[in-house]
Amino acid sequence: MEDVKIRLTEDIAKKIIGNNNYAQQYLVKLNEIIAVDGLTFRNITRGKNVGQQVVSNSTPEIWRLIVNTWNYEVSKNIIRTLFKTTEKYRNGKDADNAMALLIEEWQNLNLGEISWPFSQGQFDAFVQSVNSENSNGTIKDEKVKQAAVKYRRIKEINTVRNDFIETLIFEKNENITPTLDHRRGVDFFVNGISFDQKVAKSPTNEFKRKIGEDWRQVAITQPEKVAEYLYTFQDEGRFGADPRLLVVYIDEDVSITQIRDIINHTNLNNYLTVNFTFNHKIQGNRNYRVPCFVVLLYNKDIQ
Repeated sequence: MEDVKIRLTEDIAKKIIGNNNYAQQYLVKLNEIIAVDGLTFRNITRGKNVGQQVVSNSTPEIWRLIVNTWNYEVSKNIIRTLFKTTEKYRNGKDADNAMALLIEEWQNLNLGEISWPFSQGQFDAFVQSVNSENSNGTIKDEKVKQAAVKYRRIKEINTVRNDFIETLIFEKNENITPTLDHRRGVDFFVNGISFDQKVAKSPTNEFKRKIGEDWRQVAITQPEKVAEYLYTFQDEGRFGADPRLLVVYIDEDVSITQIRDIINHTNLNNYLTVNFTFNHKIQGNRNYRVPCFVVLLYNKDIQ
């Protein structure tokens, strides 16, 4: 596990700060608090930014300075301040308005219930199913058109929800260090430990079959079991036994208000420890033990 309270490598620094522009902004803010030995500046002599002072160190030097001057508490606070300038954060803060507009548009298009028309990667199977129906080509075309529109729009709705969720998680815990520019494999550092946020549309079909008709209540009361199934039945091509922050939809149509309430009541200080066994194609069964946070999204009024 990567713990940035203990040490920072250049690779981890790039995962957190993301790009050279943010790296320069970070060093400027750090230099205002703690003098950064070796940080140099130059004045812009032409153009609309004439007279402005900018960092003149080379890109390799900038990343070395970040690593060599890393101070967890000070650095975390600077990065949290920079995160509030990102488009992702702004979108998350405006999620109430954006979601209301998207839902209104969905209703105006008479798309019915907000739900997936087909599973991701299953468009071909969906079209084959429509083609096998006993109806004329025009009706089939309309079904496919509407399904494609629903799929695009529900992806858009989920993007708004996900930005909203990331913003809520960020604001929930002052010990969360966000990443400023998305990098695969890590979204947050919680108390110094890196966590990759994964969003799941359900606790898995295997969970529902195994638990039976009470699966919903079991999921809500035993989030560690949900995490176990998601790790156990993940696709081998994307296998990971890394620390994760799992956001799991128990119900599809969870409102912004419900999401806010759920995250406000979720413990994001102390992670769960999840044990699971994964059946690798070549290595066979292997046991794993991982730290994990679980956020279950559901409509509380239908428990």
